[in-house]
Amino acid sequence: MYFWQGLFLYLAPGGFLLAAVLAALQHDGLARWLFGITWLLPPALGLVAVFLGWRFNRSRLLFGTLVVLMADQLLRRYGGVAQIDQLLARYVFHMALLVLPLNLLLFSFWHERGIVTGQGLRRFAFIFFQPLLLAVLFGVRGPLIVRQMEAMTVHLPLVGGLPSPALAVSILAALVLLFRFRRNRDLLEHGFFWAMVCALLAVLAGNPARQAFLFSLAALILIVSAIEAAHRMAFRDELTTLPARRALNEALLKLGSTYTVAMVDIDFFKKFNDRYGHDVGDQVLAMVAILLGRVGGGGRPFRYGGEEFTILFPGKELKEAQPHLEALRQAVAEAGFKVRSAGRIGKNSDSRQKGGGSAKKVSLTISIGMAQRDTTRETPQAVIKAADQALYRAKEGGRNRVSL
Repeated sequence: MYFWQGLFLYLAPGGFLLAAVLAALQHDGLARWLFGITWLLPPALGLVAVFLGWRFNRSRLLFGTLVVLMADQLLRRYGGVAQIDQLLARYVFHMALLVLPLNLLLFSFWHERGIVTGQGLRRFAFIFFQPLLLAVLFGVRGPLIVRQMEAMTVHLPLVGGLPSPALAVSILAALVLLFRFRRNRDLLEHGFFWAMVCALLAVLAGNPARQAFLFSLAALILIVSAIEAAHRMAFRDELTTLPARRALNEALLKLGSTYTVAMVDIDFFKKFNDRYGHDVGDQVLAMVAILLGRVGGGGRPFRYGGEEFTILFPGKELKEAQPHLEALRQAVAEAGFKVRSAGRIGKNSDSRQKGGGSAKKVSLTISIGMAQRDTTRETPQAVIKAADQALYRAKEGGRNRVSL
């Protein structure tokens, strides 16, 4: 199950979007229709990127979209196979393969600094300076660069000949982007990865209509990834990555006539936080959230607030949900939590993970209160209140227990 969840995480949304479009292009009629609207896509996608970049402070989205659409226009104007100057066409082709991945990789490292700020304007200048620099290089060393690139061509199945420098850069950029996504879970960085794959396929497409459409698709992937990132910010808790209170409120509206709600609280969390510091307390919350995410029985965990969590069991009665909550309580108690030596408490999480200092395992438990919808509690708010009252009974009864 975790394998499929992880695979979905890496494929959605960019991978699925690219796969769906490539499948659609295999149908001649559908491909002709998609190519027929390609002329409209670059200006429309550019305007959308400008709006989202400005409104949601996503300058990296705008820069990524700008570079992709610029590459499309340069290849159309100078890099087409029908161009009289074949040397220039080959030069633009090789430079696009080399420069596109580097740009998208660079943008993944940039922090959001606005669009019309001094930093934003300098980044615009950097992007627009690149075609001028490449033009100067072509005038000075164009034939030599093309000969050297083509002398290092590697022939691969499906994609044909690919210069080894471009291949090395693309592989390196892809690996770094995947590593950064695994570490940061930044959906826009994930979008840079799939946009890079799509843009490289566009450069290698050969067919001008397919090339233009794939470049537009790369821009669309960036836009969809930015929208997904904004949605996550609104509906996901940043610390635990669990769905947040707003997502819980929406989920409550979709429940049927049978469901169970559990309220979960970390025992003595305030004392733990006061003793070891907020940084370690955040790690405790994140660890408990991971265990909550593994709860069985179809339970859906949410961050309710502070050290409190909510688990919904749609379509489940108390007796069906209780064994899974008991298993969760036991898993947290058995896991405990390792605290570094006192000399390391208060340092940031990165320094603690680098090793050094001893670690001691301290007790960590949770208390759970649960309630189900019935004739006396017909609204989700009433069920949550009943579960909250059961949680207080669990704490008053000695903690580390499930109370109905």
